[in-house]
Amino acid sequence: MQLEYLSLPLALDKLMRQRELPTCSLQQSVTQHLHLLLTTAFGEFPADDRFGCAIWDNDFDNVTGANKLKEIIRQSSLQAIQLYEKRLGNARVELMLVQEEISEGGARRAKKRIDISVTGVLQSTNERLNFKDSFFVGPFSY
Repeated sequence: MQLEYLSLPLALDKLMRQRELPTCSLQQSVTQHLHLLLTTAFGEFPADDRFGCAIWDNDFDNVTGANKLKEIIRQSSLQAIQLYEKRLGNARVELMLVQEEISEGGARRAKKRIDISVTGVLQSTNERLNFKDSFFVGPFSY
Protein backbone atom coordinates (compact mmCIF):
# COMPACT_ATOMS: atom_id res chain seq x y z
CA MET A 1 0.00 0.00 0.00
CA GLN A 2 1.38 3.40 -1.05
CA LEU A 3 1.20 5.94 1.77
CA GLU A 4 0.10 9.47 1.01
CA TYR A 5 1.62 12.47 2.75
CA LEU A 6 0.22 15.96 3.14
CA SER A 7 1.68 18.46 0.72
CA LEU A 8 3.25 21.71 1.93
CA PRO A 9 2.17 24.40 2.36
CA LEU A 10 -0.90 23.07 4.13
CA ALA A 11 -4.16 24.26 2.60
CA LEU A 12 -5.80 25.34 5.84
CA ASP A 13 -8.78 26.83 4.02
CA LYS A 14 -9.65 23.33 2.75
CA LEU A 15 -9.19 21.91 6.22
CA MET A 16 -11.60 24.46 7.69
CA ARG A 17 -14.20 23.55 5.04
CA GLN A 18 -13.58 19.85 5.74
CA ARG A 19 -12.27 19.26 2.23
CA GLU A 20 -9.56 16.81 1.27
CA LEU A 21 -6.05 18.21 1.61
CA PRO A 22 -3.52 17.90 -1.26
CA THR A 23 -1.19 14.92 -0.89
CA CYS A 24 2.21 13.95 -2.28
CA SER A 25 4.60 11.01 -2.47
CA LEU A 26 7.14 10.05 0.19
CA GLN A 27 9.99 11.55 -1.84
CA GLN A 28 8.11 14.84 -2.30
CA SER A 29 7.20 14.92 1.39
CA VAL A 30 10.83 14.46 2.45
CA THR A 31 12.08 17.16 0.05
CA GLN A 32 9.37 19.59 1.20
CA HIS A 33 10.31 18.90 4.83
CA LEU A 34 14.02 19.44 4.07
CA HIS A 35 13.18 22.79 2.45
CA LEU A 36 11.10 23.77 5.49
CA LEU A 37 13.87 22.73 7.87
CA LEU A 38 16.51 24.71 5.96
CA THR A 39 14.38 27.85 5.64
CA THR A 40 13.47 27.97 9.33
CA ALA A 41 15.58 29.93 11.80
CA PHE A 42 16.18 28.56 15.30
CA GLY A 43 13.39 29.76 17.59
CA GLU A 44 11.00 30.52 14.73
CA PHE A 45 8.87 27.42 15.43
CA PRO A 46 7.31 28.05 18.88
CA ALA A 47 6.72 24.38 19.69
CA ASP A 48 10.42 23.51 19.34
CA ASP A 49 13.08 26.21 19.26
CA ARG A 50 15.70 23.66 18.10
CA PHE A 51 13.85 23.16 14.79
CA GLY A 52 15.68 24.89 11.95
CA CYS A 53 19.31 25.41 11.05
CA ALA A 54 22.16 27.88 11.48
CA ILE A 55 21.92 29.46 8.02
CA TRP A 56 19.85 32.27 9.50
CA ASP A 57 22.05 32.73 12.59
CA ASN A 58 24.86 33.63 10.19
CA ASP A 59 22.77 35.53 7.64
CA PHE A 60 24.65 38.84 7.85
CA ASP A 61 27.99 37.47 9.08
CA ASN A 62 30.78 39.25 7.20
CA VAL A 63 33.49 38.55 9.78
CA THR A 64 33.73 34.74 9.84
CA GLY A 65 35.85 33.24 7.06
CA ALA A 66 33.98 31.56 4.19
CA ASN A 67 35.31 28.06 4.92
CA LYS A 68 34.47 28.22 8.63
CA LEU A 69 31.01 29.66 7.89
CA LYS A 70 30.40 26.95 5.31
CA GLU A 71 31.31 24.22 7.81
CA ILE A 72 29.13 25.72 10.57
CA ILE A 73 26.12 25.79 8.24
CA ARG A 74 26.85 22.32 6.81
CA GLN A 75 27.15 20.75 10.28
CA SER A 76 24.01 22.50 11.56
CA SER A 77 22.02 21.41 8.50
CA LEU A 78 23.20 17.80 8.85
CA GLN A 79 22.37 17.71 12.57
CA ALA A 80 18.89 19.14 11.90
CA ILE A 81 18.24 16.59 9.15
CA GLN A 82 19.40 13.71 11.34
CA LEU A 83 17.23 14.92 14.22
CA TYR A 84 14.04 15.89 12.36
CA GLU A 85 13.93 13.83 9.16
CA LYS A 86 14.06 10.23 10.35
CA ARG A 87 12.74 8.96 7.00
CA LEU A 88 16.12 9.77 5.44
CA GLY A 89 19.13 7.62 6.31
CA ASN A 90 22.83 8.07 5.53
CA ALA A 91 22.29 11.79 4.99
CA ARG A 92 25.14 13.82 3.53
CA VAL A 93 25.16 17.58 3.13
CA GLU A 94 27.34 19.50 0.71
CA LEU A 95 27.39 23.26 0.64
CA MET A 96 28.77 25.97 -1.62
CA LEU A 97 28.92 29.69 -0.87
CA VAL A 98 28.79 31.80 -4.03
CA GLN A 99 29.02 35.56 -4.45
CA GLU A 100 26.53 36.58 -7.13
CA GLU A 101 25.76 39.93 -8.71
CA ILE A 102 22.04 40.75 -8.89
CA SER A 103 20.28 43.49 -10.86
CA GLU A 104 17.26 45.04 -9.19
CA GLY A 105 15.60 48.07 -10.79
CA GLY A 106 18.75 49.05 -12.67
CA ALA A 107 20.95 48.85 -9.57
CA ARG A 108 23.49 46.05 -9.23
CA ARG A 109 24.48 44.54 -5.94
CA ALA A 110 26.39 41.52 -4.72
CA LYS A 111 24.60 38.87 -2.69
CA LYS A 112 25.77 35.69 -1.06
CA ARG A 113 24.08 32.53 -2.34
CA ILE A 114 24.14 29.21 -0.53
CA ASP A 115 23.81 26.15 -2.75
CA ILE A 116 22.97 23.12 -0.63
CA SER A 117 22.81 19.50 -1.69
CA VAL A 118 21.41 16.74 0.52
CA THR A 119 21.73 13.08 -0.41
CA GLY A 120 20.59 10.02 1.45
CA VAL A 121 18.46 6.90 1.31
CA LEU A 122 14.74 6.73 2.04
CA GLN A 123 14.54 4.26 4.94
CA SER A 124 11.26 2.60 3.98
CA THR A 125 11.98 2.05 0.27
CA ASN A 126 15.80 2.06 0.11
CA GLU A 127 15.56 4.63 -2.73
CA ARG A 128 18.28 7.23 -3.15
CA LEU A 129 17.20 10.83 -2.56
CA ASN A 130 18.97 13.82 -4.10
CA PHE A 131 17.80 17.24 -2.95
CA LYS A 132 19.22 20.59 -4.06
CA ASP A 133 18.21 24.06 -2.96
CA SER A 134 19.62 27.58 -3.16
CA PHE A 135 19.14 30.60 -0.93
CA PHE A 136 20.26 34.19 -1.19
CA VAL A 137 21.17 35.41 2.27
CA GLY A 138 21.58 38.84 3.80
CA PRO A 139 18.63 39.53 3.41
CA PHE A 140 17.02 36.12 2.87
CA SER A 141 15.34 35.26 -0.43
CA TYR A 142 14.92 32.08 -2.50
